[in-house]
Amino acid sequence: MPSHAASPALPRAALARVTFFLVTLTGLLLAGPAHAATNAESAQRAINYLSADAANWSVRFGCTSCHRHGAAMFGLANARTTGYDLDALTYNGRTNRENLEFIAGRLVSEQRADGSWFHEGIFYPNAKTSYSAFGLAGYDAHLGTQYSDALVLAADWALTRQEATGRWREDFPFYPVGYGHVGVTARMMTAIAQARQRVDPARASRYQAALDRAADYVRAHMNDWTDGPATDGQRYTHQVAWAMVGLKAAGPGTNEVNTQALETLATRLLSTRAGGGAPGWGSLEGDVPDEFATGISLYALCLAGRKPGADGRMSEALEWLKARQAVNGSWGADTRYPDIPTTFASLGLACFGDYSVGVTVSGGTRRPFEHDLPRMQSVTYPVTVRNHGYRTDSYRLNTQGGLTGWTATLSRTTLELAPDTEATLTLTITAPEGLEPSLSSDVMVVAASQEAEGVKGSVRVTTYTNPPPPTDGVPTTTTLLSPMDGQLTVALNNTLSARVVDDRGWEARGPGMGVVTFSVAGVTVGADNDADGDGVYAFVWRPRASTWSELGVQDLRAVYSGVSLAPARENRLGSSASFAVEVHPSPFPAPSVTLCGLPDFTDALTLEVCGFVTPLAAGAEIDSATFLIQGVSHPVAPEPSGGYVDTVLPLVDGPNVIRLVATDSFGGIASEEAVVMVDNTAPELTFLSPANGAAMSSYSVDVRMVVRDWSPVRVETNWVQVTDVPAGGGDVTHRVDLWPGENLILVRATDSVGHVTERMLTVWVDAEAPWVSTGLPDGWLVGPQPGNAMPYDIGVYSASATTVTLSTGRTYTLPRGGGGVQATLDLVPGDNAFTIDVTSETGMRTTLSRTVRYDDAAPVASLLLPVPGQTYSGVIHITARVTDAVSGARWVAFTRDGSGIRTATLQPDGTWTAELDTRELVDGEHTVEVWMDDPAGNFAIQTFPFATRNPP
Repeated sequence: MPSHAASPALPRAALARVTFFLVTLTGLLLAGPAHAATNAESAQRAINYLSADAANWSVRFGCTSCHRHGAAMFGLANARTTGYDLDALTYNGRTNRENLEFIAGRLVSEQRADGSWFHEGIFYPNAKTSYSAFGLAGYDAHLGTQYSDALVLAADWALTRQEATGRWREDFPFYPVGYGHVGVTARMMTAIAQARQRVDPARASRYQAALDRAADYVRAHMNDWTDGPATDGQRYTHQVAWAMVGLKAAGPGTNEVNTQALETLATRLLSTRAGGGAPGWGSLEGDVPDEFATGISLYALCLAGRKPGADGRMSEALEWLKARQAVNGSWGADTRYPDIPTTFASLGLACFGDYSVGVTVSGGTRRPFEHDLPRMQSVTYPVTVRNHGYRTDSYRLNTQGGLTGWTATLSRTTLELAPDTEATLTLTITAPEGLEPSLSSDVMVVAASQEAEGVKGSVRVTTYTNPPPPTDGVPTTTTLLSPMDGQLTVALNNTLSARVVDDRGWEARGPGMGVVTFSVAGVTVGADNDADGDGVYAFVWRPRASTWSELGVQDLRAVYSGVSLAPARENRLGSSASFAVEVHPSPFPAPSVTLCGLPDFTDALTLEVCGFVTPLAAGAEIDSATFLIQGVSHPVAPEPSGGYVDTVLPLVDGPNVIRLVATDSFGGIASEEAVVMVDNTAPELTFLSPANGAAMSSYSVDVRMVVRDWSPVRVETNWVQVTDVPAGGGDVTHRVDLWPGENLILVRATDSVGHVTERMLTVWVDAEAPWVSTGLPDGWLVGPQPGNAMPYDIGVYSASATTVTLSTGRTYTLPRGGGGVQATLDLVPGDNAFTIDVTSETGMRTTLSRTVRYDDAAPVASLLLPVPGQTYSGVIHITARVTDAVSGARWVAFTRDGSGIRTATLQPDGTWTAELDTRELVDGEHTVEVWMDDPAGNFAIQTFPFATRNPP
C-alpha cells in the first residue's frame, strides 16, 4: 500500500528519569522478599514491545493493518496519561514515542480524501476506519492535536455511514476483532466523541446526536444473546466490553441512562466466570480464559471506574495476565495472531498505572450569564480532582482560556492526593458589566502531575449569554489570519486572529455576532467577540512557561460559535478553521531559586525555612513565590533587595517534601526542593537470630537483626561492634564472642535525632557433652524379676538442661545441672540390649549402650545313669546331663533316697557325674535326686527311680 510517511527517525537520547527520595525511602521501609512484576512494570514492558512490533510491521508490509495500528496507537497514547515512559528505548532501537509518531504518520498518510480508510484500497472501510479513527482519538486526547483535522474528517465520514438504528455495520467479520456490530460501533463512537471537542457548536450538536443514537442502539441490545459475525448481540465477553467503551464515549446521557447501563454491564462482566473458576475471562461464561478477552475486559472495567484493589476478580485477572506475559513483553506466542492478545492485554494493563488524574465538574459544565446587565456577574463551578493512580501525587492547577476581560480563578492551585482519593475546589468565573448577547467563554481547568511528566487531566466549562448558538441556519466559513508564519513562542505575545464570513457576502462583525474561541494543542487559550467591530476576531496569547508545556508541532484551531439572529433563517452557524503551528519554548531564562540549608532530619513538628528567589530574565520581576508542602501553598513575599523569603512550615512524621517555587512576570517558573524527615519515634529493632534464650555449643554467634527508622541509625552490640544504617533501615549482623553458661547481649540503636532503642538478648552456651552413668554393667545377668521388669537408675551431669531418651521410646527431662532418672526395663529371657541417649539443650550428646541377660528358669536334668526303672548292683557312676537355656548350670549334686548328697563333677563331655555304691542300699526300689542351680540363682531338684539287687 503506498504511503508518504517517512521511516522512523533514528533514536534520540533517552530522557533522564527522576527518582524521588520519598519513593526510594518508602521502598526501603517496606522492603521484603523478591516479588513478581507490578502492574506498572508489566505494562511498561508491554508497550515497549507493542510500539516496536507495530512499527516494524508497517515497515515490513508497507501499510497499516485493519486493527493492529489503530488499537496500538490508542493504547500507547492512553499509557502516557497513566505515567508510562514513552521515551523508553525498545527492541527496534527506537523509543516508544518515535515508534508512535511513525505509526501515526503512516496511518494518516493512508487516509482517503473523504476521511475513510480502506484495506488495500478496496476492503473493509468501516472496520479499518473505526480502528484508525480510534487510534487518532487516543492520540488527539493524550498526545497532541496535529492530527485533529484528520480525526474530524474521519468523524464526518463516519456520520455518513451510521445506520438509522444508530449502529455501524461490521464489514470485517472475523473473530475476535471484527465479530459483531457492537465493536465497530464503539470505536466510531470513541472517535466522534473526541472529534466533538475540536468542532464548532453546530457540528458538535450533530456529533452528539449521532452518539446518542449509537448509545440507544447499544443499550437496546444489552440483553441480545444472538451469535454471529453480523449480529447486534452482546453475547461474548469482548462484545460486552466494547459496549462499555461506547457508552463511556457517549457521555452520561439523559437522566444518566448511559451511566446506569455502564454500571449494569460492569456488574455483568465481573460476574462472568472462566471455566473452573480460573482467573481472567474467556469468550463466554465457563470458557478457558484468554489474554484478549481478559485484557479488553480489564480496560472496560477501568473505564467504568472499577479498581482491582476493590474487587478480587480484577486483581486475580491482572496477576494471571502478568504471569502469562513473555519475557519480551508480549502475549499469545502460541497463537496464530499474537498481536491481538498483546494489543488488548497492553491496553488493559496500561489503564492501571501508578499515575493518573481525572478532573470533573458537578452540576453541569455550562452556566449562563445575563446580557446587558449594568453590573459584574460571577458564577462558580465545583471542580473535583481525583487521583486514579496507585501512588500519592501532587498536582499544579491552572486555568486556560476565557474571553478578554473575564477572569477565572481557582480556590486552590496545588493539591496532594493519596491513591484513589479526591478533593473538591471552586472555579469562579467573573464577567464585566454590560455583556453582549451570544457570548460564550470556554475555560479549561488543568491538573498537571508534579511527579510524572505528561500526566494531566482537564475539564472545560462554558459560561455564556443567551441566546445560545444555533443548530440551524446559514453555514459560515472561518479563516485563520495569524500567525501567518505558523510560529508561536511561550512567554511572548502571540496574536491569534480569524475572520468569519458566509457565501452570501455576510461578515461577522461584533460585538453581538458570536465568539471565536482559539485553542492550541486542544487547550482553550482565549476568545474574542470582536468588540471593536473591525471584523477580525483577535486575541493576544501570552502563554506562561509555568503553566504551558505543550511544545513542538501542535494544532491551532479557531472555532466560531455562530449567532442567533432574527428571523431565525438568518442565523449563522458555527464553523472552524485550523492549521499546524510550532510552539517554541520561552526564550527567557527561568528565575533563580535557592533553598537555605535544611536539616535532613528533625523531631520538630514545625520548621523555619528560607530561600532566595531572583529573576534572571532582563526586565522580569518575581510575580509569586511560595513554599509547597503536602500539597499546601504557603505564599511568601521576596525582599526587594536580594529576593530573600522565609516562613514557618508545619511538618508531619515521616518524609516532608519542601519545595520553593517562583514565577516571574514573563511566566518563567523554577523550583528547588528538599526532603526533611521528621522522626518522632525510636528505631524499630527486630532480632532475626538467634532467638532469645537460645542454647548453643559455639563460643561465638552472629546476631542478625533488622533496623527500621526514618533517619540513619547507629547500631552497637555490647559496646564493641558498630554499624551505621542508612535512612529507612536495613539488616545488620554482628559477631559476638561468648563464654560457657548464660550470656547477655545488649544491642543499642540510636537514630540521627537521638532516639534510642535498646534490646536485650540472652543465649546459653555449653560445648561439653553430658556425663552419663548407670548402675547396670554391660552384660549383667539377672534372675527372675517381678512382672519381668527390672528397675534401674541413670545419673546425668550437664551444665545444660538435658533430655534422656531410652531405646524403648520413653523420655525424661532434667534441668540444668543434671540429676537422676529411675527407669524400668521390660525383660525377656535371653539378652536384652538397650540404649540411653542424653542430649543437652545445646545439641551435645552422649549415648550409653547396655545389655542385660535375663534368666528366669532353672536348669533341666536328664539322668543317663542309672537309667530310670533299671536294676543295678555294685559301684555305679551316677551320670546326668544338665542344660540351662540362658546362663548354663553353675552347680549339680546327687542324693539317693533324699540323703547322702554328693557333689557332681562336670566332665569334658558336658555331663555331671558322682560315684554311688549300691551295696550301701538294701535291695529294692530307690530314687536318685539331681540338685542343680544356675548363675542367676534359679534352683531345682529332679527325682529319678531305679532299683538295686546285690548278690548276698
